[in-house]
Amino acid sequence: MDLTRLQQALQGVAITTATPFSKDLRSVDLDALTGNMKYLLRADGKLLVPCGNTGEFYALMFDEWKQVLRTTLDVVADKMIVTVGIGHSIGTALEMIRYAETEGADGVMVMYPRHVFSSEEGVLNYYRRIIDAAKEVGVVLYKKGPLLTDEVLSKLLESGKVAGVKYAYGRIVNFARTVYTLGEDVIWSCGVAERFAPFYWLAGARGLTTGLGNFAPKVSLGMFDALVRSDWTEAMRIHKMITPLEDLREGRGSANNVPVVKAVMDSLGLAGGNCRPPIHKLTEAERQAAIDAVSGWGL
Repeated sequence: MDLTRLQQALQGVAITTATPFSKDLRSVDLDALTGNMKYLLRADGKLLVPCGNTGEFYALMFDEWKQVLRTTLDVVADKMIVTVGIGHSIGTALEMIRYAETEGADGVMVMYPRHVFSSEEGVLNYYRRIIDAAKEVGVVLYKKGPLLTDEVLSKLLESGKVAGVKYAYGRIVNFARTVYTLGEDVIWSCGVAERFAPFYWLAGARGLTTGLGNFAPKVSLGMFDALVRSDWTEAMRIHKMITPLEDLREGRGSANNVPVVKAVMDSLGLAGGNCRPPIHKLTEAERQAAIDAVSGWGL
């Protein structure tokens, strides 16, 4: 397994793509998804993450997960790197890996396990089983909870199959300590997007993931380019510009995250639509506030 191509892409912007559904929310709107992917393809992005949290991973049935991955791969072909979210039970995760490898995905991102009863040892065993099953795809770990500790990460990195870690839990000092402890042989990605990217970059991140990249990929790429050039003035200009939208996404205990992204997508002629339960529908005031927040972005 050669992780070079995936690691090169992780040193950039990873767009966690939204999943459009039919109006009754009973199925994935594959035509709408195709249109969204064509838009991102024209925007010069390099890395897509379908079926992540922005893609409502936990609301997708297995067959729908397959449809989203297959449609994404059909559109972007070899022009973009595709790293698909996987998880649920170990058995399901292993089936997902096999399907991803068969269809030609470049990598898999292991979603943080959401189980009522879990432990550090249990999480280690969960990830080890999944990583061991990866033969043709690189693995990206998603730190979204406390049990994926530095000790657990260190043991998982010994496999040689982990291309990167999307870090999205704890404080910036926790992330910095992790990088100091584990080194930079793996690609660290700021998993809390553009708003925190400048600070994560200084602490050792070399990539970032984004949800707003679904409708404003040039903004996301602009942030990354500024960080690469150490142009802190430009990075913080973008930071200031996006803050009102990011504040809205943090509404209702951050439950507005995906609905706000989808509302802006709809306003720009892309396909967002409503989210599946347990994610809620925005109020009209929230929807309008999201649209107003990007009015000066030149989209």
